Amino acid sequence: MRIELDPDLASRLYTAARQLGRDPAQCALSAILAFVTDCEDAARMRTQLGGGDWVRTENQPD
Repeated sequence: MRIELDPDLASRLYTAARQLGRDPAQCALSAILAFVTDCEDAARMRTQLGGGDWVRTENQPD
């Protein structure tokens, strides 16, 4: 898989990786893994709470 980043995000990724002394690709992989794990956890929690495969949104007045 190849992911194209816009120049601003790529620059921010390289800056953050440099500050951490890490490879930018490894930082990106860690971020993607955290995102996927969070989505999986949210889906499990939604199922446990009886929400099924959908999420209820509340209508808030403007």
